[in-house]
Amino acid sequence: VGVLGPWGCDPLLARALPEVASSLAVARLNRDPGLTTGYWWDAVVLPEPCVTPQAVAGLVNADRYASAIVGPLNAAACGAAGLLAAAWNKPLVSWACEGAGAVTLVNPLPSPASVLHTMLQYFHWAHVAVVAAPQDLWVEAGAELAQELRARGLPVTVVTVAGEHEDEAERALRRVQMADGVRVVVMCMHSVLLGGQEQKVLLEKAEDLGMTDGTFVFIPYDALTFPLPYRHVPYPVLANNTKLRLAYDAVLTITIDSPNTSFHEALEDARRAYEVPKHVNPTEV
Repeated sequence: VGVLGPWGCDPLLARALPEVASSLAVARLNRDPGLTTGYWWDAVVLPEPCVTPQAVAGLVNADRYASAIVGPLNAAACGAAGLLAAAWNKPLVSWACEGAGAVTLVNPLPSPASVLHTMLQYFHWAHVAVVAAPQDLWVEAGAELAQELRARGLPVTVVTVAGEHEDEAERALRRVQMADGVRVVVMCMHSVLLGGQEQKVLLEKAEDLGMTDGTFVFIPYDALTFPLPYRHVPYPVLANNTKLRLAYDAVLTITIDSPNTSFHEALEDARRAYEVPKHVNPTEV
């Protein structure tokens, strides 16, 4: 199984330790007779360049040594990846490719757009703005999300980009303020809780502009794709920054529940069982 992602060019995604995760997954698969059925699983980590035109390049030679692909993460690469996987008759398992419609595409999770649509319906919120980090991965994710929400009948009136500089965040937020009736801002960028600088600057600037008083709701997009630990978990970035902590009152996080054990606890259990290297610190993954 080829595991395709921008592991080498995105420092935060590199902290997901794809080699360790893949080794752990295939080791558990190979121990389970109900899943192996005579096969031996192995995984290879494939590089996905962060620049959109090259994002599918890591997949081109995968036909020779992978029976299935996990990825890509760049939504713009989904079309080409889907065609290649269909031509090879190989499964393509990706949570980023919700609108691709490829023949062999498997969506392992509910699509972020469908989850957001359900939540927005519940609160009777319609008008949405999407603010993305400037990296291609997030720009494409924001564009794909806006397209999917519009297809579900929601007016996405603002799709813009904000980087690590305050003036970029202010320009993006001014556009949100000027748009008619926007209630929800979806942030397509790394979560500030995991070290995302763009989200930190955006939320701090929103606090400066008085946008965190309940007028707007800020939703992190990335937490929709993994179980963000939330029970009794200290996040130092909030503890050490008063302005950010105040701004975070306006953040509504929607994430995958893990009712039996948190991600950190599960990884610590695997570390104690020597399934992952002892030097791995679960809270840093």
